[in-house]
Order: sequence, then structure tokens, then C-alpha cells
Amino acid sequence: MDRVKITVLVVFLGLLYAYLSVGIIGIGAAIAIPSEIIDVTMKSYPIFTFAVIDLITIGLPLIIVYLLFAVLIRYLNMSKSYVPYIALLLPFFGLNIYFFSMLSPQDWEYTLGTIILRHFAIIACAIYFIKWSIRHEKPNKCI
Repeated sequence: MDRVKITVLVVFLGLLYAYLSVGIIGIGAAIAIPSEIIDVTMKSYPIFTFAVIDLITIGLPLIIVYLLFAVLIRYLNMSKSYVPYIALLLPFFGLNIYFFSMLSPQDWEYTLGTIILRHFAIIACAIYFIKWSIRHEKPNKCI
């Protein structure tokens, strides 16, 4: 596929990823965790406990969905360009910046403490997949 078609497809996949992330975050936030599991660390490190739970219940599904879209892009992208992989994440982070700007000031400490770990994990997995995908380029088949 040529670069314009890939870019248009990646923009639509990025918007779909942002749309799916709202549902994933909503379902992940609604998962009930028994208090016996989190009581051990909750008294000493409440924000860390919520950050780990947030990473497990929301971050891992978001990473899995990103990797599925990135694998699809890898098979369509013949060049060694990393731009489509980054463009896939831009709508998601734009949406999260918009949601973060709507928060009241007293919620920033908790929100930053919990979602930063999730975003760092998504960025780290994206960078790893980008480097791996560029290093292991799909061979062009000459027919």
C-alpha cells in the first residue's frame, strides 16, 4: 500500500483505538476487587495500590488492543517507518489529555499517581514493538 492509504487507515485505526479505550477504561474501572487483596498495601501506599490495580485492569487490555492494531499496521506497512505506530497512539493520548483537562484541581494527585503508570506502560510497549517491527522488517515478496 502506498503511504497515503496507510496514513488514512492508521488515522481511522487510531480513532477506533481511542473509541475502544473509553469502553475498556469504563469496564476496567468497574471491576470489583475484594478488599482482602488490597488491604495489605492500601494502608501504607494507597496511590501505589490503585496504580497497580489500574495497570492490571485497564493498562493490560489497552496494551493488548494496541498490539493487535500495531500487528495489523505492520503487515500493511512495507517501509521501515515508525510514523504509523505513533499516529495510532495520538488520538488516544489526545482524548486522555482532554479528559485530564476537565478534572478539578483536587483530583490531580490521585489521577496523576494512577494513570501515569498506565501511560508509561503503553508507551514502553509501543516503543518496544516499534523497534522490534523496524528491526524485523517483513520481507517483500517478488512475484
